[in-house]
Amino acid sequence: MVKKFLKLQPAFQLNIIFFSGMCLLLLIFSNRLPFFNFFTLYASIVLFQIFLFKIPDNALLSFIKNICLPVFSVLIAFDTVGELTPYINPRDIDEILLKLDYSILGFYPYVYLEKIANPFFTELMQISYCVYYILPFLIGVYLIKNGNKKEFYRALFIVLFCYYLSYIGYMIFPALGPRYSIPHMFHNDLSGLFLADRIKDFLNSLEGIKRDAFPSGHVGISLVVLFLMLKYSRKLFWLSLIPVLFLIVSTIYCRYHYFTDVLGGIILAVVSLSIGNLYYNFWLTRNGNSFIKR
Repeated sequence: MVKKFLKLQPAFQLNIIFFSGMCLLLLIFSNRLPFFNFFTLYASIVLFQIFLFKIPDNALLSFIKNICLPVFSVLIAFDTVGELTPYINPRDIDEILLKLDYSILGFYPYVYLEKIANPFFTELMQISYCVYYILPFLIGVYLIKNGNKKEFYRALFIVLFCYYLSYIGYMIFPALGPRYSIPHMFHNDLSGLFLADRIKDFLNSLEGIKRDAFPSGHVGISLVVLFLMLKYSRKLFWLSLIPVLFLIVSTIYCRYHYFTDVLGGIILAVVSLSIGNLYYNFWLTRNGNSFIKR
């Protein structure tokens, strides 16, 4: 059983481990949680994934395994972890992050940036913040289009690893972020020109109020993808560099994150890339450096 599991692609191993771990967490905190039905959801994802790899592969199944399942898993994990966190760890650390920001910088950058806020810059920053949602698809499509499946699975594993590490971070270090924790420190709302307000309202309605500030997944995932682009496509890297830099600034300007969250996101990216590459190389070596479709 263990040998068969270790022959699965690392991304699929990771999915099974993460959701199995969440099932265990639900069992441990079952007396605190009002939605134990999440256990059924997590267990179903694990069982469904095991089932997928017991049937012969084809084009449709490959699309489900490589694209649909990872996207669905990340969305489910993000949404449910956000609901579970206040029950598992009810002590927010926003006050600590505020103190860290001030001790590092000597001021609060999200408050300071209000001085230069204007509709045009707000529009640019809010759109830049959304670049995060398309970056993983860009590198994935590029690798698949160029027939580089081995590196596609490497990238898939590392990106998923970064997502799941960030979700674990949210549970250990719950924080709301400046927009919710210190609204009294801001004198004006950030208003854009055309899309900014709609984007902000859509994200607020989609995500709700979650303890997902530290570490910054936006920064972590974006830097991971940017590094992968540097490795596999210099053209994609240079096209994405400025948008990613704007994205990092936008996390603070739009009041989603503390400066410390950004530092946490950078560390998250480094850890994800280092451990992710180490494990993927180990997996390849263990399997004779041969690419195994499953």
